[in-house]
Amino acid sequence: MKLGHWLNSLTFLDHLLLLLLFLIGVYFSKLTLDALREFYRRKTNNSPYMVKYRITPLALLSLGIFYTFILVKILIKLFGILD
Repeated sequence: MKLGHWLNSLTFLDHLLLLLLFLIGVYFSKLTLDALREFYRRKTNNSPYMVKYRITPLALLSLGIFYTFILVKILIKLFGILD
């Protein structure tokens, strides 16, 4: 089954659940990137010459997809769904 057909076969509740898992993944992504920025700031001792890193949408969403994948795998193992 192609991805488009699979997405069309999902119910509204399935879509909401996938969106919720993705939003949780994006939130974990934001926490991770903020922690990395803070770690870099501390390692450079707040130097005025340190590089100012921004959290870009590409990094945020890419890491969010990765975290969503991990969350889905954990939930599959916990609840035994999609076997």
